Amino acid sequence: MATHQSLFKTNIPDPDDPYWMIRRIFIDIFQYKFVKLLLKLLLLCNTVLIILQTVVLLEVFNAVFFIKYYMMYIASIYIWITLYSISQMEKSVSCGIRDLREWEVGTTDPVIEKLNRKKIFYENVFVIVHVLLATVTGIAYIIPDEKDKDFFLVWVVFERFFPVFANIIFLLCRLSFFVLPIIMLAPFHMIIYYCGYTRRKFTAFTKSLEDLNDGFDDVDPLKSVYDEEYQREITRRLKFCIRSHVRLYSINSQLLRDLSHYIFLYSIIGVLFAIGIVVYGVTFQSSSLEKYVRVLGLAFCFVFMFVHMIWVGQITEDTTSDLFEALKQTVWYYWNDKNKKIFLMFLLNGEKSFKMQYSENVSVNYELGVSILKSIYSTIMVLANLKNNYSLEGN
Repeated sequence: MATHQSLFKTNIPDPDDPYWMIRRIFIDIFQYKFVKLLLKLLLLCNTVLIILQTVVLLEVFNAVFFIKYYMMYIASIYIWITLYSISQMEKSVSCGIRDLREWEVGTTDPVIEKLNRKKIFYENVFVIVHVLLATVTGIAYIIPDEKDKDFFLVWVVFERFFPVFANIIFLLCRLSFFVLPIIMLAPFHMIIYYCGYTRRKFTAFTKSLEDLNDGFDDVDPLKSVYDEEYQREITRRLKFCIRSHVRLYSINSQLLRDLSHYIFLYSIIGVLFAIGIVVYGVTFQSSSLEKYVRVLGLAFCFVFMFVHMIWVGQITEDTTSDLFEALKQTVWYYWNDKNKKIFLMFLLNGEKSFKMQYSENVSVNYELGVSILKSIYSTIMVLANLKNNYSLEGN
């Protein structure tokens, strides 16, 4: 257990990073110039493809045609948002992590740290499984299929605008699926990485609050109010905790300001993408097995990411809420009036928990997860009813 001498220090870098796997796969790799150039090239190509796909959809303007290619059209938009946002998100997350490392807020209890390490280990295993699943799904999109024309809207685009070079361009498009799985997962894992680091900081900070009176066990409770040395030390610790609390929330608030619009976009496109998967699965049962391997792979990747993000958002919110609970358990009645006033101000400010929030009333937590599931379920029910009355078959 940490002693009072080791607590309440600043500017101590933390080289230990239990989330190193997420950092290396989804953050560090995007700092290389070659990767940045590749992202810009893919963004340019994807922008052109989205424009041409939109033109084709508007030209045909047919319900069956739109439903058939809806999933891959939304996937193109999702890829564009990812390519556009990934560099800015990497910079914001890296900056936030650097600021958190420069401010040491305490030492976590060894028992709690051991439990956290176990959770982190399982989380890293989850990430490995997710990456492998995404990679296998990407390979399924690279393998040619005889009915690709009924699956990829870009193939229709290439035949419409570039009939001579359609096969070559489509081959190059396929090859992009070697790198797209990691790129498409990166924004979510950047947020997951930051939330994990934030939870470690808040856990250590909460432990510091529990140790506000540490080192003064021999102080007479009846005379503590008049013990100037004790009261001065409590004042110093309270002021440090307030500064640390303000600093932590300042760093997190800055990150949310930088990323809130991206979180909003990903939430919207995620719902549309999930609906697209359901639409394709319900309405086009005569599709080839190759398509179902691709669609199921996308579905599992989406479920993995959805569950992981909602869980991380909720436990981050719960961890920061523990800080207020620790404050309520603080033994403050041995302090003088000055320290009590400082503590009261701290207590009022510590009531608000940190949330991955992209609007005033919407946060990434279990409540949002339930709302999204209800929306998807409603869509499934509507499509099931439509299917009973109309037969939509992809030709």
